[in-house]
Amino acid sequence: MMLRKRLFTSLALVLLFASCLLGQASTPVFPLDDIHPGLKGAGRTIFEGDRIEEFQVEFLGVLKNALAPKRDLILARLTGGPLATTGVISGMSGSPVYVDGRLVGAVSRAFPLSKGAIAGITPIEEMLTVSTAQPTTIANSSPSENIHIANVSGGLPELGRVIINDGGIIPGAFNTPAGEQAAPPTLPNLLLPVHFGGFSPASVELFAQEFRNLGLEPTAGGVVAGSAQDLPSSPSDLQPGSMISLLLVRGDLNMNIDCTVTLRQGNNLYACGHQVLAQGPAQFPFAPAHVIVTVPSIASSFKVDAPGAIVGTIQQDRFDAIYGRVGDKTPPMIPIHVRLESTLNRKSDYNFEMIDDSFLSPILLNLATTSALTTTERSLGASTLNVKASIHLSDGRSVDLEDILSSDAGTVNGAGATVAAPLAMMMASGFPDLKVHDINLSIQSLEEKRTASIEEVWCSRSEVHPGDHMEVTALLHLPNGATMAEKIPVDVPASVTEKMLQLVVGGGAAINAMEFRFSALGGTPRDSQQLVRALNRMRRNNRVYALLMAPERSFVMQGDEYPSPPPSLVQTFMADPASSSVLFNGTSMIGDFETKPITYAITGQKTLILKVAGPGM
Repeated sequence: MMLRKRLFTSLALVLLFASCLLGQASTPVFPLDDIHPGLKGAGRTIFEGDRIEEFQVEFLGVLKNALAPKRDLILARLTGGPLATTGVISGMSGSPVYVDGRLVGAVSRAFPLSKGAIAGITPIEEMLTVSTAQPTTIANSSPSENIHIANVSGGLPELGRVIINDGGIIPGAFNTPAGEQAAPPTLPNLLLPVHFGGFSPASVELFAQEFRNLGLEPTAGGVVAGSAQDLPSSPSDLQPGSMISLLLVRGDLNMNIDCTVTLRQGNNLYACGHQVLAQGPAQFPFAPAHVIVTVPSIASSFKVDAPGAIVGTIQQDRFDAIYGRVGDKTPPMIPIHVRLESTLNRKSDYNFEMIDDSFLSPILLNLATTSALTTTERSLGASTLNVKASIHLSDGRSVDLEDILSSDAGTVNGAGATVAAPLAMMMASGFPDLKVHDINLSIQSLEEKRTASIEEVWCSRSEVHPGDHMEVTALLHLPNGATMAEKIPVDVPASVTEKMLQLVVGGGAAINAMEFRFSALGGTPRDSQQLVRALNRMRRNNRVYALLMAPERSFVMQGDEYPSPPPSLVQTFMADPASSSVLFNGTSMIGDFETKPITYAITGQKTLILKVAGPGM
């Protein structure tokens, strides 16, 4: 009898130990249909440190189809801990709620500016469906319609240039259209705290509203992200009610998004009770988070925390929850090195890494670069930035960039986009062989304005012949009143038959803006080789460019330009409804020339009209 009792006790201990290893694998579910007003329950979350505490829950009812078709929401009043003072806290998203030990769901929503802790709870049945999503490859979006690859008439496609519309790609512009205010829903998701370590408050403020449009509440300067590297972070410590951080940037700069674990089944982990960015398939590394303090706020109380070491990967970011695996291999991140030669006569190096994501990576690079500059460089007053960067690809290729930015105010705000815009195009291209290995960025800052405006343009001859070589001179006006001349070599194609040509001379920004208007000249890249070559030939602000234009009809089909087509072919295309992909234009670009780089940012644009004489005349 004694032996049987000991065997039974041992078996019970083994089963208990196995249950702990499985991490709540046998947690029973409380049916949604059994929720009724007045029902009592309890929740679990961390208010401070690493200690999971209970709070009390009084259910108020179920809102049918409250969030979307067939998406119900449970309403409840929360009490206990600091909730009477704080209300529902940002970072509580995912906090599990139980009735008699059975899991009901996760705290996920709250009323804005509410005086009481009234919360919305996502039913656990909906959250559990997230893990059944197919683990498909994360798809990149198509290239932006604001980017073209323009080719010289008759030239090879790979010799084209990327033409970016100044009002188009702006990394940091999220999903709320400009000038349009997103109307808040009656019961929005709890704002997820997005914490910044090493980022300047000024740079965070530039992006703050856009983060809020995504359901993220920026907290600048409140997180010592990276100081928690010595904290214990055993994967076995992650239990329902634990805080986790999704790590977007780590190193000398840190950025993380926080929420709470709802359920752990073995190495499967469910959290948040709503989406983070609604990306679907995702690759977010995550770590346990140590809560330093909970800060009461009239607008939205939040937790200040510090993440530990990475313990797994979030694989799904869906409407009802995020889902990840503890112990999964850390997804690859992109190493970034920024060297800043500031006006304080010192050189600063910043080393960090960011997640590899076609949507977020350009935004994060832009924000990090802007932040590094705003801590040392002036925002008002004349300033110049010499920017050089290399985006290295995993196959050994690279996109090498250089530019000069100069203005009387806000120069630092444009430096990040110089690198982030090409990065955005590469990552959104969808080409599988375009994998970013690392990025090096060097910026030299000067407290003076170094702009040169094009004052006058003239040609070495008044009449040209097909096949002629000539020099065009651009006279530049400098800030100190002096002038300098830049010579542009121009070759007239031997095939020219027109009697008059137009030569447009200007800086990189002016020529880009003009060329973008000729949308028929642009096409999307065919492959990664063409895109990389075109990015390496992007127009810079420190060169004078000359475009030779002929007033001849042309059309573009599948990204290639066909100048001077036979009239019969034009009529055939125009009469054929199936030829909608053929774009017609009344002007053809037959030459694209540039000077060597100078130490000024060039502005302005001038036009010459050239008379063409016949051969031998």
